[in-house]
Amino acid sequence: MFTEKKVKWSKEYFNTPFSNKSIKEIWDDIDNYSFESVFEKDDYRNKVDFVVVVPPLSYKGKFIKGVFYSQAVDRILSEIPKLSEIFISVANSMWSSYPMSEMADCYFTCYKNEEKEQYYKEKHPDKDVILIPLQDGDFANEYIMAPKKGCTKDLDIFCTTSAYSFKNIAMFAKALKAYEKKYNKILKVEYALGMKEIKKLDNGSIDYSNLRQDVQFQLDSLKNILGGNIEKYINFHPFIKHVELKNYYSRAKCAVLCSLLEGKNRFIQEAQSCDVPVIVFKDFNKYTRGSHPAFYENAGEYVPEFTPEALADTIHKVITHPNAYTPRESYLKNSGRKNFVDNLVDKIPYYHWNVPNYNGKITENIWVDCAIHYNYNLTYHKFLYEDNSYRMARGMDDIKNLADVYYSNIN
Repeated sequence: MFTEKKVKWSKEYFNTPFSNKSIKEIWDDIDNYSFESVFEKDDYRNKVDFVVVVPPLSYKGKFIKGVFYSQAVDRILSEIPKLSEIFISVANSMWSSYPMSEMADCYFTCYKNEEKEQYYKEKHPDKDVILIPLQDGDFANEYIMAPKKGCTKDLDIFCTTSAYSFKNIAMFAKALKAYEKKYNKILKVEYALGMKEIKKLDNGSIDYSNLRQDVQFQLDSLKNILGGNIEKYINFHPFIKHVELKNYYSRAKCAVLCSLLEGKNRFIQEAQSCDVPVIVFKDFNKYTRGSHPAFYENAGEYVPEFTPEALADTIHKVITHPNAYTPRESYLKNSGRKNFVDNLVDKIPYYHWNVPNYNGKITENIWVDCAIHYNYNLTYHKFLYEDNSYRMARGMDDIKNLADVYYSNIN
């Protein structure tokens, strides 16, 4: 069985952009935590994800391994060891840290940061793992997460984040009050918390008494900042189905994220894909990003200081210049599901050596497309973008069943 991972939450970086530690000490602190430690617990056995980006292929006498990623690679390969015969595995920490997996072939590292990569290799000289500057948030479906035609931009801000401490929702509340004071206007905000335990009451307020105490504390703080009247400033949604999010994105003038440290946030990826300019603090994930951008050129704005006033001013700049940004165009040049797969696979030498006529873009490879159709009766595009039974399984029982399907298809 896989080794239990010892972790330490890096709270000291959640609510301040300043640290007296060296960058190497900070990297070590951040790498001391990974959500792998959560999803490899027995209680989470049925919540483990198995996401296939390249299926195993057997075609015209040639076999090519597939690629999957998961936040619990060690559990999966311990329980289904034969998967390593037909898949290359990628570990996902779901955080700014490098993963802790002992069995994965590759690690998601979020961003291209050559200095951190070099430090990691020097610290772990025996670790033979491929570092890939992506994360699951980059696997967004740019055809589903796309602007909805005909929507009126009647929301100043749309957010979809939890109320955990690292999300800094109190800072967001302070910025709304700072905006009201400076610009004499209450912004129209809708906010999806992604927490089904919260109840929306008939008067528009929310009952969050079933949440953990630390999360209740965050919402209590927000409520106090807003003078006890949350619904005056924010229309909270306990939960919005993923397929419906684009309806909210399409109505928004901007999307705001107040975190300083977390993983490769999916929310700001999807907002850009829906042509919504994003706003993040310039210090967002700065220790792991290095010189890598949090978003691409002309897709939004960085808040220059970690203050409510600076955030309020940045929001004002974005919502009063609606034609100044090209989020979706910028996003599609660099991101989206097709780019994600091409960039991931191109980091793995195995495919350079084994895929016929490989040119750096596996999604455009004719042999691969023919092989996928032969094995699974799908084009590669449909495999990646449309609902099918091959691309993903959740929970160890379903993962084992999908593994059996893959074995039967290639043998």
